[in-house]
Amino acid sequence: MAKPNPENNATAISLGVSSYSPWDLEMANMGYKVLQYDGSINKGPYNHPNITFYKKFVGTKDSDDTITLQTIIKQNNINPNAHNILQCDIENHEWDMLENIDLEMISSHFTQIIFEFHHCNPENHTKSQRRFCVLENINKYFTPIHVHFNNYGKIFYSKGLFLSDVFEVSYINNKLIESKEYKSGFCTIIGLDAPNSTNFPEIPVIFPK
Repeated sequence: MAKPNPENNATAISLGVSSYSPWDLEMANMGYKVLQYDGSINKGPYNHPNITFYKKFVGTKDSDDTITLQTIIKQNNINPNAHNILQCDIENHEWDMLENIDLEMISSHFTQIIFEFHHCNPENHTKSQRRFCVLENINKYFTPIHVHFNNYGKIFYSKGLFLSDVFEVSYINNKLIESKEYKSGFCTIIGLDAPNSTNFPEIPVIFPK
């Protein structure tokens, strides 16, 4: 991530939680109000005064077991003037959510968003075009500042490069990209990444010239 700022009652929303969710705990220790949403577990992994767990999946409509991101923002009175951060790892459901959401509204409430994107199979042309449309729409409001391949995903090799169909992207709000606080902070950080699975080697992100 770029530098976080927990002031002004800032909120960190975590979509997709497991028994090991260290980002949530780190944000809570930093002073963020952390809201966890996941319908696949019965309770959150941490007992922390800054963390609240909701047993609901995030989806495209509100129901007994699902909730939309728009409703989460409204129900929790997310302060649009705070440096709120969204983390999303919902196992391929991110695409449906992003296709049915007002990204301009999201950009008005979050300074950073962090996504794990799933099932990005370059051999599936139709699905890839759908993915590209979503990513291009995100880029209207956010700029990617870091990319990492998840080596748990399906690995592809093409034209001298290894690819994974699962990758993690950190974005910063375009409104902040020129601010003094963030403008000079973007560079390649050696040693930042680690393989998601230690049983397999890290997959380098290489942009051909």
